[in-house]
Amino acid sequence: MEKKTESFTMVMIDSSIFIDHIRGYKPAVEFFQSFLSQENNASFSALTETELLSGKSCNDALTRSKVIQMLNHFTKVDINNPIAKLAGDIRRTHNLDIPDAIIAATALVHKTELLTRNVEDFAGIPELKVSNPY
Repeated sequence: MEKKTESFTMVMIDSSIFIDHIRGYKPAVEFFQSFLSQENNASFSALTETELLSGKSCNDALTRSKVIQMLNHFTKVDINNPIAKLAGDIRRTHNLDIPDAIIAATALVHKTELLTRNVEDFAGIPELKVSNPY
């Protein structure tokens, strides 16, 4: 009998993709619908949660709850010391903003592809696999 192997896509989703979804941007909504219907392994940085919850729309309790429910479909990756150190190096050597450096470092430490609308922001990091999902 042949054993079926499962194929998982390892990706880290950047804040920009979640924000597009929250705003109802059709390509983002379609991406999430398609992505969640398949067997994928997706994560996000704890910093992404901070960025999403800091939006003024989260002053509304229902919107805040919906954001948290959306994130619950994915694995949150906490910012630990190896990520913090690498983010500092990335910030210094690639002149990224600290949030982007943390997200890039998180993807690198966890060996995941980074899905973002801001591909050009991360283009200077040769070891980072980055793409726009739509």
